[in-house]
Amino acid sequence: MEADIHTLYESDFYRVMDFRCRCVDCRTSKPEYNTTFCISFVRKGNFLFNVFRRSLDSYNGCVLVTKPGYERTVTHTHTVPDECTIFEFKEAFFNKLLEHYGRIPFFTDNDWHSTLIKTNAETEFLHFHIIKLILTNTGSKLQLDNLVMEVIEKVLANITDYKPDHRINTRLKQNHLVTIERAKEYLTDHFTDDISLMQLAEYCYVSPFHFSRLFKTFTAESPHQFLLTLRLKNAELLLRNTAQPVADIAFSSGFNSVEHFTAAFKFKYKCPPGAYRQQYPESAGFL
Repeated sequence: MEADIHTLYESDFYRVMDFRCRCVDCRTSKPEYNTTFCISFVRKGNFLFNVFRRSLDSYNGCVLVTKPGYERTVTHTHTVPDECTIFEFKEAFFNKLLEHYGRIPFFTDNDWHSTLIKTNAETEFLHFHIIKLILTNTGSKLQLDNLVMEVIEKVLANITDYKPDHRINTRLKQNHLVTIERAKEYLTDHFTDDISLMQLAEYCYVSPFHFSRLFKTFTAESPHQFLLTLRLKNAELLLRNTAQPVADIAFSSGFNSVEHFTAAFKFKYKCPPGAYRQQYPESAGFL
């Protein structure tokens, strides 16, 4: 496959790569052999990831999980070139990962070569946050490692047998994948701002009524719910990894009052922010 692949960051057990396809027509690649365990976030485009008896329909909001030792081909189905962030794990770490997760069906079934799962706002924020820390060179080794470990935990905990979402058909993807890609990019870049539905819809060049329906079809959440989860995940990371006062965390995460933040945080994490922070007394020095 014709693509530009750059290593953004490498640790002692994984590397983060930026993948940008350069194919200009919808065709199927030659067979390729996967040698490493990878978790790949699809950022742009639409392609079929073809493995043994399966064709995984991959687009923004999906994560590909691929085991080492299997062949695959890729079929491009969209005019927008594919872009992915690939977390590639080294063999020694994969062996340790199998000690912890090896009993889940995905790893015990030799006919299950790869799978595709849908993300949620929390997992997408982790991906966004890792890339931001890498590109701005502001993340410590330990901080990045912990975030990548959390990505592994959330992805593997949600692995199920792949089932395509028939509501998201070929025509909908052709017409509106770019709409969703633009919306998520805007939300993750501006989650601390006071964003209106009209503002978001205009940025994506659709009516607010159509935008709300589209967004919920692709993400299973309303734009407000998605944005709230981004803010809460940012706050949760700050509570775990910094000594910032709760009020500062609330406002820097986009909440307009401490009371609103506390109520929303307690609803999602089942305890107030201060009590949650007490569960991680050793983590204040990470940043």
